[in-house]
Amino acid sequence: MVITAQKREVGSRVAKRLRREGKIPAVLYGYGFENKHIVVDRSELMAALRRSRRNDRFELKIEGDETYQVIIKDLQWHPVKDEVEHVDFYKLTEGRHVVVDVPVKVVGEAKGVKMGGDLYQPRKKITVEALPDAIPNDIEVDVTNLMIGDVIHVFDLEMPEGVKVKSSKNYTVVAILGKALEEEKGEEEEEETEETSE
Repeated sequence: MVITAQKREVGSRVAKRLRREGKIPAVLYGYGFENKHIVVDRSELMAALRRSRRNDRFELKIEGDETYQVIIKDLQWHPVKDEVEHVDFYKLTEGRHVVVDVPVKVVGEAKGVKMGGDLYQPRKKITVEALPDAIPNDIEVDVTNLMIGDVIHVFDLEMPEGVKVKSSKNYTVVAILGKALEEEKGEEEEEETEETSE
């Protein structure tokens, strides 16, 4: 997928004007690469996002410049409107690892849920390191055999070849909570809130 861009000036006034014109300010950066301040068309970017998945590669074609292999490192959204306000593009370098966030995709229906438990997923993504060609779009977690009280931590996940976890391996990814566990968790949160307010 190709995204076209133009170079732009830097400044809040310039950014506001560009957004009024249906464009989105952006920046292109990478290892050993001088940052380039650019602007992309909002409708073109949103169309590309709808056709892609997280960490898909794009060709970023800057008018009057080169075409770069990139991933979208970050999207900044308007706090109220459902609109992207800024984009960070990361320039990929073949043979050099990149650190990215990868979504956690839960698959299957847990046995514990069928028994009345609830699926608790405190971590929606994990940080990994990989070569550009090995970056996964998501990490699947099969919860089919989980019973009430079972927990899956980051260290339980099976990573694709060439992918290294950068998040803490002790993080809880998924847990199946029963009523008693939910009440206990709720009481702990209430106690933390009371301690904070004091």
